[in-house]
Amino acid sequence: MKRILLVVVFFVFATPAAHGAEYENSAGEISLFKSWLGQKTATGDWQGLRSQLEDDGITISSSFTTDIGGNPVGGLKKRMIYSGFLDVGLAFDFEKIASLDGLALTIGNYLASGNDLSNAVGNSFSVQEIYTPGNYFFGELDFSLSLLDDTLILEAGRLFAGDTFARSRIWEYYVSGGINDNLNSISENIFFSTFTTAAWAVRTTYQPRKEWYAIAAMYNADARIEKPKNYGTYFNFAMDSGYLAMGQLTYKHNQSRKDDGLPGSASFGCYYQSSRFQDLAIPSKRWHGNYGFYIMADQMIYKGYWPPYKGPRYLRAGSSRTERVKHPYDWQMVAAADRPEGLTAWAAAYLAPQEHTNTQTYQLAGGLLCQGLPHNRDYDVTAFCVILGNFSNQLEGQKMETVLELNHRFQVGPWLYITPDVQFVINPNGRRDIRNALVLDLELSFDF
Repeated sequence: MKRILLVVVFFVFATPAAHGAEYENSAGEISLFKSWLGQKTATGDWQGLRSQLEDDGITISSSFTTDIGGNPVGGLKKRMIYSGFLDVGLAFDFEKIASLDGLALTIGNYLASGNDLSNAVGNSFSVQEIYTPGNYFFGELDFSLSLLDDTLILEAGRLFAGDTFARSRIWEYYVSGGINDNLNSISENIFFSTFTTAAWAVRTTYQPRKEWYAIAAMYNADARIEKPKNYGTYFNFAMDSGYLAMGQLTYKHNQSRKDDGLPGSASFGCYYQSSRFQDLAIPSKRWHGNYGFYIMADQMIYKGYWPPYKGPRYLRAGSSRTERVKHPYDWQMVAAADRPEGLTAWAAAYLAPQEHTNTQTYQLAGGLLCQGLPHNRDYDVTAFCVILGNFSNQLEGQKMETVLELNHRFQVGPWLYITPDVQFVINPNGRRDIRNALVLDLELSFDF
């Protein structure tokens, strides 16, 4: 632990020298250290091999994120805990490899480590968003086909729901699992394949214009794939557990550098799961089917300078879903998002009406993101949010959990960020008999 803290201190003090236009290597001589921080990844381009592979249709990605946090005040007991998550992805673009137009395959592998601080806090929304139980997991196995001039995407295989539905890129700036990457209450209520648990599924995306796209998907809702001992390799295709059908409509505007207006987006989504659900008050009773709705919106209210982008090409502003589906899915985008400096407001709401089967009947969240503070820190982001999760009236003694979060991401370089984070958890797990908790956390992420 001491060695980890020494590394953290070193990079924090190195941050001012590495930030802003300096890590663009735009002019003058720079030190070897600054040159290393200015690379797109920590391991560089492998003497041109990495770029050549991508040009030939093979993309390799890897990142590691760690959270070191503790609760000096409140919760069930005081603890300081580490958690970590390593992902390694491969993507094959068969249009480049074998002239098979529109066909691609992405594969993911994940390695989890550490423990869950929320066990000490006693709350529902994980205070360390990258924690997952277990160790190795085989992730997505996504075959995709792009048709009709890339306006239609068909996908099949082992897919995540959380990489597509009820998520926003700007939520990645938060550390709380209540909002990063998805509206977390959904996974409290239904089988929602995300993070390490990919399910057999089919999915289609239709994007007739760059501003609009619609997504529909159906997942095999077999919760046995979630067991850590299966390592994501439970490949049985049994329909006795039901299915999960999801749909989402999204509108985005002013997303590219060519647009003069303020960027923003809005999404509406819904789902239906056909499985049987246990009654919260009468465990022997079962209910058939469950459904829910959500809405999300974000809007930049002040726009400033748009700094150069150093991240993956397929994640640049205005890129199409076709470009993204042909590359590995990055759970944590280490490089700063391709966005202008400025202030963005966002809000989200989720509703699951059935009190007798849903642990949390609604979730509300909202926050502010400010990029470009302090002065000349073009890629740094200050983030604040409020998250509320309301528990079913069938759960005695549980009402509402509220999380307040404030953090600042120091973007040390295109492949490294450091985020000191503060959370205050009110009524952990919706219970008043658990003391409100102050959580101090430090998140680091490296892109290899």
